Amino acid sequence: MTASVAVVSPGLLPIPPIIGGSVETVIQKMAEVTGTQFDIDIYGPTHASLPVRQTINKMNYYRFPAKNYAKYFQMARTCITSKSYHIIQVENRPLFIPNTKAASPNSRFICSLHSLIHIDEKLIRPGMTLKIFRQCDKVLVYSKFMSRKLAGMFPQVSDKFHYIHLATEPERFRPCWDPSVKRHVKVLKQKHGIPENRKIVLFAGRIIEKKGVHILLTAMEQVLREYPDCCLVILGSGWYGSKRISPYITRLRQQARKIADKIYFTNYIQPGEVPGYFAMADIFVCPSQWDEPFGLVNVEAMASGIPVVASARGGIPEIVTNGVNGFLVNNESNPQSFVGPILTILKNPELARSLGQNGRKTVEKYFNWPRAGRELINLYEDLLSCPR
Repeated sequence: MTASVAVVSPGLLPIPPIIGGSVETVIQKMAEVTGTQFDIDIYGPTHASLPVRQTINKMNYYRFPAKNYAKYFQMARTCITSKSYHIIQVENRPLFIPNTKAASPNSRFICSLHSLIHIDEKLIRPGMTLKIFRQCDKVLVYSKFMSRKLAGMFPQVSDKFHYIHLATEPERFRPCWDPSVKRHVKVLKQKHGIPENRKIVLFAGRIIEKKGVHILLTAMEQVLREYPDCCLVILGSGWYGSKRISPYITRLRQQARKIADKIYFTNYIQPGEVPGYFAMADIFVCPSQWDEPFGLVNVEAMASGIPVVASARGGIPEIVTNGVNGFLVNNESNPQSFVGPILTILKNPELARSLGQNGRKTVEKYFNWPRAGRELINLYEDLLSCPR
């Protein structure tokens, strides 16, 4: 009999990730690989364009209304505990585990954490996280940084922490030198009124303060003084699927006024259109002001064959190798720290080409979903082979 796995999403965004979402992308892409050897059921929120029950490629999707999160999790728990899953994997919601564990004592439990936000003592009372971790068979994270951080915080259960590096789709994020991509890039530049030969610095991600877009805008003022034939494209919005202009985005647009002819805000872009913007860029900049647990956008840039300039925080140094596929910035709160690496790449086409090619090779060899999914399969098999 094939072993069964229930994967419980945080309930914020639909799966498949039709409007985006990094956690939802990870759930979907990992399930596509693990579903070749396990029966995978995915629990997530309803969406107007998706049925409440659906089977795609032998994976079952169960969807519940999520306007009231307590009710969403209650309905998901009722459905899950009515079945007999070999493994229950809970994404970013450790508080879902205790009652579910009590109702499904024979299942193996994985607490999957994509960041440390959900074990913050503002959200979960002191001592509760350790109690939950002890109830789990494994705590899955997505970088060595996260694993080390948790081991330092909870040494009593350090043997439970397991990391798997995430990935991207090199077949979807095509390199900028691909002839078909070049044609699409030409059209995309025309759409935004960007001169064909102008070099592009790209930011992509949620437009929130901890992502550091304000730092990048300040850095670009000096970059443009020294290299005027470039521009900055800011790809994204404050939240997936939303074009609402937040107070932070309003401040960014005000900050950009003095270089407005060289700054392009795209607002929210459908996931299917995102690879074209990466391929259009000459440099990708990730100026994060916090400890990114992993940083999917960096591997998407590498898959697209463009060099990366990124903050040396969190899990990012496990992706970007300084001088090989990009440059790491140590003093990320100082805009000046980004100026030198950006200008170095803009002014050295051969270096830019080499960094981009190295990044693409790394993604093809390592940062891809088949490899990540196989590692998760191995984790499932190890859990099921261990005696209770």
